[in-house]
Amino acid sequence: MRTWRVGSISMGASLLFLGIYLLLSQLLKWDSAYVLAGWWPVILIVLGAEILIYLYFSKQEKPSLKYDFLSILFVAVIGTVGIGFTVLQATGLMGHVQRFIDSEVKTADLPVFSQKVSEDVKRIVVDSSHHPLTVETVTNKEVSVFGTYRATSTNDRPFLLKPDDYLMTTQKGDTLYVTLKDLPESNGWRQSGQEIKATLVVPASKSLEISSDYNEITLKPRTLSSSWEVTSSAMVNLVVPSSGDLTINAENVGDIQGEDADWQFTQQANAQNSKEEGRNDEGIPTKSATLKLGNGQNPITISKADQINVSISN
Repeated sequence: MRTWRVGSISMGASLLFLGIYLLLSQLLKWDSAYVLAGWWPVILIVLGAEILIYLYFSKQEKPSLKYDFLSILFVAVIGTVGIGFTVLQATGLMGHVQRFIDSEVKTADLPVFSQKVSEDVKRIVVDSSHHPLTVETVTNKEVSVFGTYRATSTNDRPFLLKPDDYLMTTQKGDTLYVTLKDLPESNGWRQSGQEIKATLVVPASKSLEISSDYNEITLKPRTLSSSWEVTSSAMVNLVVPSSGDLTINAENVGDIQGEDADWQFTQQANAQNSKEEGRNDEGIPTKSATLKLGNGQNPITISKADQINVSISN
C-alpha cells in the first residue's frame, strides 16, 4: 500500500518557486517586496494540484493518507506572510515602508528669492517661525533670501523647487510681510526633521521687525540707517561694526554676553546695583541694558530673548 504525505510536495514546490522568484528579482532588478507579495498564490496552486494528484492515485492504488504537519505549517507561514505583503500593498503601506527604507536626509540649496522694494514700502515685517535666520543689509532697494535646507528625500528630485515652496511675501500699504513657511513633516512614526537655514538681505534704509518662535537670529547691520526690532527669540547674535552709529536696546532678556563692554544696565525698583535683575511673565530673572556705538542714531531693540551675544568687529 502506498503512503501519501500531504504537504511535502507543497513545501518543496514553495521553496522551489520562491528561490526562482528571488533569483529573477536579483537578475532583472525586480522589487523584492512586490515579488514576495505576488508569488504566494503559487502555494495555493501547488497545494490544490497535490490534492488532485492524491485523489487521482487514491482511485488507482488506494494509498494510505498521512499529513506532514511540519511541511503544512511551513506552507501556512509562507502563505500568511505573502497575504500580509499583499494587504500592505493594497492599502498603500508597502509604498510608505519602501520609501522609509530608501529615504535619506539631504542638505540642498534654497531656491533664491529676490524682489525689488518700492519707495512706498517703509518697513519690512518678518516671521521666521522656528527656523534659524541671518539678516544682513545692502545699500540697494532689494530683498533677497537664500541659504540651505535639510530634508528627507527618496530620489534625486529637489524637495523645494521654487521660492513659493518655503516663502510667502505680500505688501499691505507701506509694509512688506515676509514669512518663512514650515516644511512638510511626516504624519507617520518617523519625523522627517526638515529645517531651513536662511539668510535674509534687506535694504539698510528700511525699518525691520522680526518675530520668531524662539529660534536663533543673527543680525549683521553693516550699513544700517533705520531701526530694527527683534522679539521672542531664543538667541540673538549681533555682529556689529565698531564704526557703526547704533544703539542696542536689550529689554527683558535672560542673559547678555559681553556685559563688560560698555553695557549700561537699567536700574530696577529697589535695585542694589546697576545689574539688578527683573523677571518675565514666567518669573524667570531678566535684564535690560543699552549699548551705544558711535552717535547711536540707529536703534536695534531686542526684547523677550533668552540670550544676546554681541561681537564688535573692526
